[in-house]
Amino acid sequence: MDAKTVANYMLYIMSDAFDDLTNMKINKLLYFAQGYHLRKYGKPLFDDTIEAWGHGPVVPAVYEAYKQYGDKPIEGYEANSIGNITPEAEEVLYGVAREYGRYTASALRNMTHVVGSPWAQVYRGNHAHTEIPVDTIQRYFNESEDLTVPEKQFK
Repeated sequence: MDAKTVANYMLYIMSDAFDDLTNMKINKLLYFAQGYHLRKYGKPLFDDTIEAWGHGPVVPAVYEAYKQYGDKPIEGYEANSIGNITPEAEEVLYGVAREYGRYTASALRNMTHVVGSPWAQVYRGNHAHTEIPVDTIQRYFNESEDLTVPEKQFK
C-alpha cells in the first residue's frame, strides 16, 4: 500500500472531527501509524520511505501531494480509494487517530523530536532529508507504550 492511500483514509476518518489536518499533522500521524503497524504486525503499513526533515518525520510523496495547502488544513479526500485499506491498517489508523489526533501539528512535531526517537537518531540538521530506516522505527515502537485501540468514533 502507498502512503498517499493511508493519508487519504486518515483524512476520511478524521475530517469531521478535526479541523486542523494540515500536511505537517498528516505526516506526523503517518509516522505514528507506521510505527504502531510495525509493532503490531511486524511489517510496514505503507511502502513509502519516511525521511527526517527539520520539522520531524515526513513522507515525501505525501508532502508533495498536499504541499499546495501550505500550513492550512487539507480539504477533502478521494472517496474512490477508501476501500483499499485492510482491516489491520484500519485498526491501527483508528487507534492513531484517537490517540494522536487531538494534538496540534506542533505538539506532534515535538513528540517526534524526543531524545532517542528515530528522527533524532538520523537527523543531522540543515533540513537534510535523511531516510529513517524502517527497522529503526520498528525498534523504537517495540520499546514504546501500548497504543490503546478504541472503538471507531469517527466515520
